[in-house]
Amino acid sequence: MAKEQEIDPDTADGVWAVTTRTSTYLLDFGEMTLLRAPGVGSSGDEAWAVSRLRRDSEDIPLLGVKSCRVGESAQFWVRAADDPDVRTWRITTPVVMIERIS
Repeated sequence: MAKEQEIDPDTADGVWAVTTRTSTYLLDFGEMTLLRAPGVGSSGDEAWAVSRLRRDSEDIPLLGVKSCRVGESAQFWVRAADDPDVRTWRITTPVVMIERIS
């Protein structure tokens, strides 16, 4: 797996693992899905609580990446899995590692 410093907003292929202070996100640009695994890979730092979000550990439709860079909060544009008319941002805790899986 190749470690990267960021995911370019124009990225259109590959599967990526983004580890934040509190969770790991899997982005699949082939399927255009985002999966959040809360607590996986977290730093264990008590200053960062793991929040529970709707559709955790489920694939949700990924519409795009506004920003995803080590040291900053990532911003993912997603569609609600149960209502195609609802779109929202997923904004993460600071990113600590980005890996391209495939």
